[in-house]
Amino acid sequence: MASYYVRSGAAGAADGTSWTDAYTTLVTALTGKAAGDIFYVAADHAETAAAAKTLTSPGTAVNPCYIYCVDHTGSVPPVSADLRTTGSVTTTGTNAITFAGGHAKVYGLIFSAGTGASPVSMGLGSTNGSWVLDSCQLQNPTTSTNSNFLVGSQTIPRAIYIKLKNTTFTFGHSGCAIILAGARFVWEDTPSAIAGATQPLRLFDDASSGASGDAWIEGVDLSAIASGQTLVAAINAPKTFTFKDCLLSSNVIIAAAPQDPAYAETFLLRSDGAGTNYRNEKYQYMGTQTVETTIIRTGGASDGTTSISSKITTTVNSNWFTPFEAFPIAIWNSTTASNVTATLEGVWNVAALPNNDEFWFDFEYQGSASGPLGTFKRGTKADGLAAGAALTASTEAWDSLVTARANSTVYALGDVRKVASNSGRIFFCTTAGTSAGSEPAGYASAVDGGSVTDNTAVFRAGMRFKLAVTATSPQPQAAGYMYLYPKAAKVSSTFYIDPKVTLA
Repeated sequence: MASYYVRSGAAGAADGTSWTDAYTTLVTALTGKAAGDIFYVAADHAETAAAAKTLTSPGTAVNPCYIYCVDHTGSVPPVSADLRTTGSVTTTGTNAITFAGGHAKVYGLIFSAGTGASPVSMGLGSTNGSWVLDSCQLQNPTTSTNSNFLVGSQTIPRAIYIKLKNTTFTFGHSGCAIILAGARFVWEDTPSAIAGATQPLRLFDDASSGASGDAWIEGVDLSAIASGQTLVAAINAPKTFTFKDCLLSSNVIIAAAPQDPAYAETFLLRSDGAGTNYRNEKYQYMGTQTVETTIIRTGGASDGTTSISSKITTTVNSNWFTPFEAFPIAIWNSTTASNVTATLEGVWNVAALPNNDEFWFDFEYQGSASGPLGTFKRGTKADGLAAGAALTASTEAWDSLVTARANSTVYALGDVRKVASNSGRIFFCTTAGTSAGSEPAGYASAVDGGSVTDNTAVFRAGMRFKLAVTATSPQPQAAGYMYLYPKAAKVSSTFYIDPKVTLA
């Protein structure tokens, strides 16, 4: 293992063995070196070239190279106190910076690709390898809409690993984005992740890359991406995006609708703005799942502070063979050698009960004492040619946090209200209008699915339902978690379900 030094403007033989004989560019320093070598880049290093730069590490997966930005006036070799974040590698004009093959860990450098109005991309991984960047800055200051950050390579899918820690992006044009192509991308622990005044209209986009990939973004402050802009564009490739414990703008669009069931899925895990920490969401071709905090079952699920339910909204693409599949619900079961029944409660804004081929759940448990192989019971019809059957009506209350109806008030389509004369039920506005000066008598006598004309507005009592599936033949044979997999197949429909499942 050898150590090398990099400092622009250095004099001497430039063999890189000291600050006085330092290499003047990082590309030159990396050339012809060995796995495990360490490269120290001076904090005042300001490498600039009107030519493309390709950084190829000689490191291997088990013996990567290390690149540190340090104070060149400090200890030799540098120590922890000498670490800095000011050294830079810059290209001008239409010249790109590419992190190519090999394996390397980089600390504290600024990488800036291109100047002017012509498109320039920065490539994070173009051949097999891994690059880990800690406390770095990635800048693309060109003002062209096509100046993207390319993570991976379309020709070598999933052979590239890029990890960013406390590393920011700077965009020169709002039309630019991060393009995930054939790579595993991890971005974590980054405050103020989007530097500069320009925020991307779409943080992740596809650019017709066609390559698969997955992105895990955790503990990243993305709140600079303004309200109405999008985290994940309509990506038409098999990719997965997960945002966990991230800070978001209040009304940022999480994901645009993909165009095929094999295309992008986006997951939001405990990510939001405004001080909340219960938001868990899923976006895919067949529909979306979001958190609801108003239409909730009385005595139902809570994160310990906030009462919640799950709002499942299907698209026109959902059907019985490829339904929208919600997050699984786990519940501990200690009963063995006996039947166990799981019951899930819900409500929707339709005049009839849903059928078991429109909404159901699959029930998985351990039905064998000899191993953990899952046993499934399904709450839907037997096969695609069978007829669906109506679910069971429920009398559970869903009105505890819903706003009360008011006299002489304008209501919009979809507004939800409750009335004291018919407790437990909630009423959806199905025709926009202005309510009457006093409560119509129809509210008190309304049954689930029934409509009430309220002056020029019309409301419908939500239809409450429940679904019970029994673990039997075989019965549970081992204590452990049971899993419910809620599924929604009716097109363009919205279901509210309570993730607090009861076992009996």
